[in-house]
Order: sequence, then C-alpha cells, then structure tokens
Amino acid sequence: MAGHHSDRRTSFRDNALISSFKKNIFFNYIGQLYTTLIGILILPMYLQYMGPEAYGLVGFYVLVQAWMNLLDMGMTPTLGREVARLKEHPSEHWRLVTVVNTLESLFLVLAASLGLTLFLSRDWVASDWLKVESLSLETVSTAVGVIAVTVAVRWVSSINRSGINAYEAQVWMNVIDIIVNTLRFPGSLLLVIWTNGSVMAFFYFQLVIVLIEIVVIRLKLRTLMPHGISGVKRFSTKELKRVAPFALSIGYTGAVWVLLTQLDKLILSKVLTLADYGYFTLVATIASGVTMLAGPVSKAVLPRMTVLLAVEKKEEMIAIYRRSTRMVVLFVAPVTLVIALMPELVVYTWTGDREAASWTAPILPLFVLGSGLLVIIAFQYYLQYAFGILKYHVLYNTASVVVNIPLIVFAAFNYGPVGVAWVWFGFRAFSFLLWVPYVHRKFYPGLHKQWMLIDVLPGFLVSIVVINILDNLFDIHSEITQLGGAVVLSSITLVSIFVTFLLTMQSKLGRS
Repeated sequence: MAGHHSDRRTSFRDNALISSFKKNIFFNYIGQLYTTLIGILILPMYLQYMGPEAYGLVGFYVLVQAWMNLLDMGMTPTLGREVARLKEHPSEHWRLVTVVNTLESLFLVLAASLGLTLFLSRDWVASDWLKVESLSLETVSTAVGVIAVTVAVRWVSSINRSGINAYEAQVWMNVIDIIVNTLRFPGSLLLVIWTNGSVMAFFYFQLVIVLIEIVVIRLKLRTLMPHGISGVKRFSTKELKRVAPFALSIGYTGAVWVLLTQLDKLILSKVLTLADYGYFTLVATIASGVTMLAGPVSKAVLPRMTVLLAVEKKEEMIAIYRRSTRMVVLFVAPVTLVIALMPELVVYTWTGDREAASWTAPILPLFVLGSGLLVIIAFQYYLQYAFGILKYHVLYNTASVVVNIPLIVFAAFNYGPVGVAWVWFGFRAFSFLLWVPYVHRKFYPGLHKQWMLIDVLPGFLVSIVVINILDNLFDIHSEITQLGGAVVLSSITLVSIFVTFLLTMQSKLGRS
C-alpha cells in the first residue's frame, strides 16, 4: 500500500513537472514573439520622430549592447548550468550560492571596467569615431556617456536572468520581460513624441528602466536561492577555476558569433555618417528579423534530435531533421524573397520614409538573402549538436573569423555598406554550397542530395515563381501608400507561404 502511494506521489510530481515544462515553453514563445514584434513595429517610428542622425545613435546603442557579449566568456550559460545542477542537492547549496556570488562579482568588475572606459572616451567617440553632422557634439557625447552606463548595468542583469531561468521561474521572467519591453519601446516612443524628438529623453529613460530591471531581477534570484547556508563565500577563486573550462568553451563560440555578426556594424559606424548609420540600422534590424524565424523550431528540434540519437533511433532523428528543414524553408523562403525582390517597397511600408527606402534598396537584398541562407546553414550545427561532436563547428567558426575579418575591414573602408553586404552574402553562399555538404557527408553520408533537392530548393523555387506572378498582378508604382504597400506585401507573402506549403510540404510530411 505504501508503495502504491509512493508511485502516486511520483506520478503526480512527474505530471506537475511536465505541466510546468509546457507552461515555460508557451511563455517563452509568447515573450520572444512579443519582444521581436514590438521592436520591429516601434523602431522605425523612432526614425520618424527623431530623424536619421538621432536614430543612428540608437543604432550605436544597440551595437554596444551586442559587443558587451564578448565579455561574457560563457559565464551566463555556465551559471545557468550550475544552478540547474546544484539546486536539487541540499549538500551543494553552499556551492550554488558561492558560484552565483563569484560570477556576479566578476560581471560587476568587467561591466564597470568597460562602462567606465566607454564613459571616459565619450568625447573621442563623439568627435573622432562617429561622423556627426547636425547634432551637437555635446549632445552626442552625453548620449554616449549614458549609453556606457546603461549597457553596463543591463549586461550585469543577464547573469541574474540566467539563474532565474535555471530555477524554471520562466513564466515570471517572461512577464517581467513583457513589462520591461513595453516600457522600453512603446513607452520611450511616447516620451520621444512628447519631448518633440529628444534623443536624450530616450537615453535617460532607457537608463531608468535598466536600473529598475536589475533591482527587480536580482531580488527575484536571491529569493529563489537557498538562505542561511554555512560555508558560502562572496568570491571563490577555486570555484571560478572549476567552472572555467566549460565557460570558456562556450564563450569562444559566443565571441566568434559576435565578431561575425557585429564587426561589419562596428566598422560601418566609423565609415558612415551618423544619419546613414541610422538607415543602415534599419537593414540590420530586418536582416536579424529573418534569422529569428527559425528560433522556435530550433528550440524544439535540438533536444528531440539528441534524445532520438541517444536511444539509437538514427533514422527517426534524420526524418525530424529533414521535416524541420522543410518547415523552416516554408517561412524563410517567402519572407526572404519578398524582401529581397521588393526592398524599397518593404522599407517604405515599414517606415514611411522614402529617403530611407531609397538608401537601403541596394544593400537590403544582399543582407536578407545572406540571413536567409544563414538560417538554413544552421541546420548542419543541429546535426553536430545531436551527435555531441562540435569539433567541426569550432573549426568552421575559427576559419570564418580568419576569413571574414580582413574581408569586412577591406570592404567597409573601400566600398562602404555595399561592399560589406557582398561579403555578408558571399560567405554565407560559400558556406551553403561547400560547408553544409561536407558536414552532412561526415555525419550521414547520402543525406545532402535528398536534403538539398527535396527539402530546401523546392521551397525557394516555388516562392520565386509565386512572388513574380503575384508581383505582376499587383499594380505597384512609386506613389503607392503605406497602407497599399502593407496590403500588397502581406498578400504576396501569405499566398506564397500557402502555395509553397501545398506544393512542397503537404505531400512530404510523412516522408523522410
């Protein structure tokens, strides 16, 4: 009888865990979708009310946030892993708190160092790095100083955020993120409108938000952590050395990713005028939006592929790999090609700014096509991840940095954003044509031909045909309104997705 009750308690606990897991996934998707959509909808409105040069400062703010990730060195995922691993073992709670204290202290030192360096360099950044035309140098310098403090504080909060997620308080975290991003985007936009486009009002408001955010998030993590534990240290060199190998291995690939995706933006912030950099920020936002289309699929596919391979169901794993590829292509191909084939209409419909639309038209197709290819290229990493063999991924990332850095520097200083766009697209095309088949051959010989001919190419070919037919049916001219552009673009995209699904997905869903 006691055993029966024990089984019931175990079953109840397992069901509760499954329910919590599903709830976390649901709220993760809601939080990510909301943050992405609210950013895409609000960002072009800053351009309208601030003007291109002030919007260029907003783009520089986003750039500095991205480069702060270089300092992470894998500490954020390491803290999440340690918390998740140690929280169920009371005898190790002293170590859990010590690790959190140690990594948080290290974060504070690194953030303060970089933030102070940028703050002290604010006059040089305003006068020598950024090319300012209409804004006063004093305004730009002050803005850079506020950016330095804001980015440093926000970066420190990421370590606490990782701990909260490891405690699986992800519903709470997503609710906070929704509130914060509502203040950060629509809230600051209303303030900018109220202050007649004041860029300083925007940055001071961002600083206030991150100060509140870090206090709330840190307090939440501390309430989740065990209390009254003996043996806890504020900083432990021994614990830091213990977690360093894992942290550095993850930090390396993270640093490479920052270099590959942000170096072009950093150099162009030096090459372009601040107003032109504002326009380029629109291109970067659209291109990054394309890469986010695969996020929900990858989160679901990676653990499933890993589990199937662990139980020696290799054929089922490959079937999921191929079906998920077709699913991603179903959305990525139409969206990417609509933007690439009608870039000026896309930007005008999004921003209402014809000058911005004209400036971005020559480079947006290359960046978007490169981003679309990047989404498809990522699948070979999923395969490596499932097998637990990442040496090829490390090799590819290392080679990418060695090849891309000199190419991006040369292209940026000699050919500007058009040259950088060609490097971005060219390297992704090269990787798609040569690297992906190499990885497929290493892990599953014979896979690549079917993957390419059945899972990838049909979706893109059908999308091209459908988009061109619909483009000829619509009367698109230079004087089309924003509303008209929105109707045209949404109609073409949705019809293209629907037709692509009918012709490339429906008959293959049951096949590998």
